[in-house]
Amino acid sequence: MQDDTLSGIESSVVIATQANLENLVRVGERLLKKPVSRINLDTGKFEPTNQGTNEEAIQKFAKLLSQEKQLRLARSTDRRLLLNSKRLMLNSS
Repeated sequence: MQDDTLSGIESSVVIATQANLENLVRVGERLLKKPVSRINLDTGKFEPTNQGTNEEAIQKFAKLLSQEKQLRLARSTDRRLLLNSKRLMLNSS
């Protein structure tokens, strides 16, 4: 996510005052509510993609990552079980 409307203190990552940090939280909350957008390479401007809000896109992506992790864990468990069963068969021969 990007926001090309930040200016002044909002755009500084160096100023860590309580007020600036609270303001950055508000900026982040506003960004979450904005529609998903992509930059138009011809114009250099952000254009909505009609894919919901940034918040929805992040939730969808988090779910996808979780499913991928579960799949990888299941595969690694299956491999370990297969290797262990092959070792047992070799040891019993």
